Amino acid sequence: MASFRKYRSIQALRALAALGVVAFHTNGIVVSHGWPAHVFPHVSRYGEIGVDVFFVISGFVMALVTHGVPPGLASARSFMFARIARVVPLYWLLTAFFIALVAIVPGASDAFDHAHVTAWHAFSSFVFLPSMSSTGIAAPVLGVGWTLNYEMWFYVVFGVAMCATRHRLLAVGALLMLTSALHLLPREGVAFAFYTNPLVLEFVFGCCVGTLYASGRTVPAAAAVVLLLATAAAGAAFAPTLTDANRFLVFGLPALAVVVAGLSFENKLRWSTWLERIGDSSYSLYLTHLFSIPVVVRVLQAVDAQHRVPGDLMCGIVVVVSVVIGLASYRWIERPASRAVARWMAMQQAGRGVAGVKR
Repeated sequence: MASFRKYRSIQALRALAALGVVAFHTNGIVVSHGWPAHVFPHVSRYGEIGVDVFFVISGFVMALVTHGVPPGLASARSFMFARIARVVPLYWLLTAFFIALVAIVPGASDAFDHAHVTAWHAFSSFVFLPSMSSTGIAAPVLGVGWTLNYEMWFYVVFGVAMCATRHRLLAVGALLMLTSALHLLPREGVAFAFYTNPLVLEFVFGCCVGTLYASGRTVPAAAAVVLLLATAAAGAAFAPTLTDANRFLVFGLPALAVVVAGLSFENKLRWSTWLERIGDSSYSLYLTHLFSIPVVVRVLQAVDAQHRVPGDLMCGIVVVVSVVIGLASYRWIERPASRAVARWMAMQQAGRGVAGVKR
């Protein structure tokens, strides 16, 4: 597997993407509990695009770390083992914790939109299959895990391409464009809507950039700025209504422009060390904020029952506490669990005589 240097710009963008998602969710919950915010909503309203930035970054990293890896089953197996070790441990732990919390703790369900977990919903969540929640939303037990379902689907497609050809970008792009075209068919169902969602083309965007950088080429800063301004101008001019069918354009292209801009300024900016640390823990922050936000808001509700504290300050407190919890989760849960699973999988690979690869 090709060596992969750590891009400081990518870590900073991971941090900003995770913070954006946390801010987006924080604003709605804080305001719904009676604290009106005036400044914070103008920032948090754009936080949803953090998901799309994550998808573009994922495609970029996958193209980079697999550059030069020969096709074949062994390579695909090593790739999937590395992805599983990275994604699954923390997600499974928190999914199991959520199920236990809702089932055992009185009133816990009320804090999470009256969540009720069925056996099928739990099973499908653990194996990354799309299914309907008790609230009628196509999401796993951990609501934010819907993005991980797409991540795992992309990894499967990428892994299959690794088995068959060196031209992975072409194979992955062709297959995902084909499934996206099927979205136009008049079909219904959770599985069909999921597997034909054009949102997955954002991974292809990232793969294109990753393939470019893997070849030793880069995007000039001037071209990156032009792309960023053009996408911003197009969004302001057309202002389309966001749908599942057009999200890969409405949010995906700006996300692509942001990632390209970050990379083009990799060696031209002094990146924040704190942003890098939050970027390292962005996966933990993304998953744990589902728990931290409602808990922190309930504590603040008890402290400020009369809602005298400004809503903007309350939002800031929630985000800061969520970041602290995310950092703690990364250090004491995510990293040790991922390393343990990676070691176990490496032993399984060694036992089968399969050469390991770096993540």
